[in-house]
Amino acid sequence: MSKRFDVSGMTCSACQANVTRAVAKLAGVNSVNVSLLGKSMNVDFDDSIVTEIQIIDAVTKAGYSCSLYVNKTLKAIENERKAALKKKRNKVLLSVLLLLCLMVFSMGPMIFSYPSMDDPNYGKIMIIDIAIQFAFIVPIIILNFNHFFSGFKSLFHFHPNMDSLVALGSTVSLAYGIYSFVMTIIGEVAHDHMMVMNNAMNIYIESGAMIPTIVGLGKYLEEKATLKTSSTIASLIELLPDVATIKKNDKQIEIQSSELKEGDIVVVKPGQTIPCDGIVLNGFSHVDEASLTGESKLIKKEKNDKVVGATLNKEGSFEFKATSVGKNMVMSQIIDLVKEASQSKAPISRLADKISLVFVPTVMILSLITFIVWVCLGYSGVIKDNSNHLNLAFQLAISVLVISCPCALGLATPVSIMVGTGKGAEYGVLVRSAEAFERLSKVDTVVFDKTGTLTKGEMTVVTIKPFGVEEDSLLKIASELESKSEHPLARAIVSFAKNKKIEFTSNLLCNYVSGKGVISSNALIGNTALMEENFIDYDFAKKDEKELSSLGYTVLYVALNNHLIGLIAIGDTLKDDSIRAVSTLKKMGKRVVMLTGDNALTAKCIARKIGIDEVYSNVLPNQKEEIIAKLQEAEKKVLMVGDGVNDAPSLAKADVGASVGSGTDVAKNSSDIILMNDSNEDIPFVISLSQKVNKTIKQNLLWAFLYNIILIPLAAGLLYWVKVDPNWFTGSQSHLVLTPMIASLAMSFSSITVVCNALRIKLFKKK
Repeated sequence: MSKRFDVSGMTCSACQANVTRAVAKLAGVNSVNVSLLGKSMNVDFDDSIVTEIQIIDAVTKAGYSCSLYVNKTLKAIENERKAALKKKRNKVLLSVLLLLCLMVFSMGPMIFSYPSMDDPNYGKIMIIDIAIQFAFIVPIIILNFNHFFSGFKSLFHFHPNMDSLVALGSTVSLAYGIYSFVMTIIGEVAHDHMMVMNNAMNIYIESGAMIPTIVGLGKYLEEKATLKTSSTIASLIELLPDVATIKKNDKQIEIQSSELKEGDIVVVKPGQTIPCDGIVLNGFSHVDEASLTGESKLIKKEKNDKVVGATLNKEGSFEFKATSVGKNMVMSQIIDLVKEASQSKAPISRLADKISLVFVPTVMILSLITFIVWVCLGYSGVIKDNSNHLNLAFQLAISVLVISCPCALGLATPVSIMVGTGKGAEYGVLVRSAEAFERLSKVDTVVFDKTGTLTKGEMTVVTIKPFGVEEDSLLKIASELESKSEHPLARAIVSFAKNKKIEFTSNLLCNYVSGKGVISSNALIGNTALMEENFIDYDFAKKDEKELSSLGYTVLYVALNNHLIGLIAIGDTLKDDSIRAVSTLKKMGKRVVMLTGDNALTAKCIARKIGIDEVYSNVLPNQKEEIIAKLQEAEKKVLMVGDGVNDAPSLAKADVGASVGSGTDVAKNSSDIILMNDSNEDIPFVISLSQKVNKTIKQNLLWAFLYNIILIPLAAGLLYWVKVDPNWFTGSQSHLVLTPMIASLAMSFSSITVVCNALRIKLFKKK
């Protein structure tokens, strides 16, 4: 069984990795997917071996809070996130204000050279100054206590995270500051002027407050930017109206949209947003479905037409019967798909996950090594121009702890995926997972189904050729055979017969032969394969079939009592964008293939019009899958685009499956991508988008790795022997070292950079 859990307390990729590891090692757990952004966890497990309580306990023991997922409205979730962000902002602003006051007293003696070291009251003044600093530090620590609580909690559970590094760095800085303060007091009591100066001037106690404040500021900016990555989801949520008007007992009453039920008669006036999915009962209007498809053109709506929730009624008024409400609505399903995709993990992120497991412990070891090395260098006499070796060692060790950034590793993939799925949804293209994005970016072969995909699938009968029977009799037999089929060819025949007012029965017992046609006890309709299977002589009709097929028509044979009695030619029209889509794909260097169950002549005629050179015709559903497999065996990365039930196996077999929004549920469920506006031009768009997303993920991961690889050694004092003028950047020393303040700024900057780089995907435009 599969369950979703809420997980709180996660701050970085190390947290994500810790939770994953804690749950994955439980017996009976099949798979674990932890979302750092979504603060959630999906677990597939055998409930006969492991229970929900055991899973929750495992997460708790790892140092985090866990509970079963609470189903909330999407608006409620967004409001909670905004409220939490506002609360965090207030804490950050107050912390920054207190920090600025602290810096005045901390940097005052260095900036203004007051008090003079020759002043007989120097010790007393510095003690008062440091005591005032502590007065500002305490409330800063209280405001940022979450870093200390989370950090030490995870550390005590042997699952250290980013907060552990922050907490350790800040605590060590404070502890050393307290030690220096005590030694300053002792020096003053003992009238040891040199002892007072050495300790008072090298206290750096402000680092203990500065680190959590700057980290908190960085996390706030990071979360604010991250919130923007989900702006598409938020905008979709906002589209759904709060109030709906229903008709009850011939009266119009207003109710909350959440109270709508299937079967309710809903009234929609000009300018109102449609609150749910339904079927128009009466009235006439034009509806803007841009929220659904990305296309701004108005769609005519009249009796028996479908309407979709969250679309905008522009002109007339109408009434419709609610058919899908709440989570069953198309828009709700779109939002859920976007959210699921945003919280999924791409294979490229697995390396980052593995690194995250050992990242924080490794940094802690490196910090300890840094401290030991610099203490040894100081006492060995290698460093001759530094008056306080212990202070330098502490400073560099703290900088190593603080500058390390596992957050960037954890955010590299999910923020890019979230923005990418949002951008796709903006244009009516739904990508179901992060893995699909990655696989799609590598596609080099695009395979199209013909009917309903490259063509409109709006078939109509163009020619009827009877042999020895009346045309109406031929059409009657064909209609009876096809009356229960949902295939576009069948619907065309039945519709044509109804328009000619030909009476036929729908009670005929028939067998549907996939990819071939329909057969009853004494009659059949289908392609040449069906005729051959049933030993029907059709040689005399081959010439007629060839002529009709050369015009691009699909030809069906009709037989009665083992004799061919006629041909029915059915024509389809190309989608307006099929030619443009194929042309664009070719320019992108993609191999384009067409698969169809139609005969060779019809298939080649259609392919020639579109510009496709490679065609497979007379293909059964299982053969489509086999062709996909052969392409994959030739090391091709295949994208299959289809719409029907018969396309489901090949959609599932392909590296990436894409189905048109008007396709069957089976096809859509087998697909990684859903094209809501039925446009083939969305194929090159989503391929380009996937390449952009994948490139951004690689950039973010590269940045995260390089940042830590380069800056951790710098923080450890690699450039100590580079001489510089003393200034605020390097502290009070004439050596190029990174102070804890600069380290915390760099760490925050790293995470923000990753998020901002991902936000650039929002600028991606459909050409």
